[in-house]
Amino acid sequence: MPSVSYVVTVYNKALVLPFLIAGLGAQEGCFEREFIFIDDGSTDDSVKLLRSLTGSWSRVTIVSQANSGPAVALNAGVRRARGDFIKPMDGDDILLPWATRRLLEAIEATGCAVAFGLSTAPYDIAGSPDDTIAACVHAPGRIERCVDMLRRSLRRAQTNPSTWLARADAVRRSRGCDERVFIQDYSIELRLAALGCFAQLQEAIMRGPAAAPGRLNDNQAQILHDVNLALAYFLADHPVLPRDVARFAFVRAASRAWRWSRRHGSGSLASTEFRRVCGARLGLLRPTPRNVLATCATFAKTNSIRVPIASRGILGSSSPDRV
Repeated sequence: MPSVSYVVTVYNKALVLPFLIAGLGAQEGCFEREFIFIDDGSTDDSVKLLRSLTGSWSRVTIVSQANSGPAVALNAGVRRARGDFIKPMDGDDILLPWATRRLLEAIEATGCAVAFGLSTAPYDIAGSPDDTIAACVHAPGRIERCVDMLRRSLRRAQTNPSTWLARADAVRRSRGCDERVFIQDYSIELRLAALGCFAQLQEAIMRGPAAAPGRLNDNQAQILHDVNLALAYFLADHPVLPRDVARFAFVRAASRAWRWSRRHGSGSLASTEFRRVCGARLGLLRPTPRNVLATCATFAKTNSIRVPIASRGILGSSSPDRV
């Protein structure tokens, strides 16, 4: 019988934890399960509520750590996981009852190490967790084998932690999240995609909240900054990527920064962002990690960006690498 380790990162989620726990408790299927909750320095009642809501469950581990960000927290949970498969979860999402069973079926059907599904309409935190789950109807979808997963991921993120499940050995071989990047979603997807194909399940497996205080999703600048930062480190860690693949990643990063600068009033034709995106597209600037890293500065011009200690001192160099 397979075993699944649910690794849940939590930071000040007391308001929505009943929804998360209701979804985990409703999982269908014949497999062993363990639950690992990493509380990332919450200042609300998250830990107390977790203990109360999971008090009757077996194989539950609740770990409290100093606030270090979701990438560090997810890696801490993965290190403690003992299951054959790892199912990460954000602390405010609902995993639909059939999700684990169907993701396991997708892996078995395709031979892929990772399977991911879709999210459905957000839930209202004013409702009842049990009623919210009961209102979801399973609509089975087809399973596809994504052999071009790395290029898909380089174009834009295909997953978030709550949408995927993976073989534990693959997660460990990937080295998990890049702890030089604050948000965990994209760096671990890139690292897993570099190992091989994913199975895509064309059906909903999770729901996120329509609104919840303090969500990282509300800071779009941090998200886009971290996407580009994860790309820069990924290129540095994979120096033998084909040049066309690296160039594709650079163009995507430069375009992302250019669109942000235009949206926020600083993207003139004389701007650094415009010159950089032209250089990337025309091949005048090389697709080096340093050039991708330079695109991150755009997002810090308009918003406060949290940068892990591991990245500090690395982000200062912005001289372009020209052809």
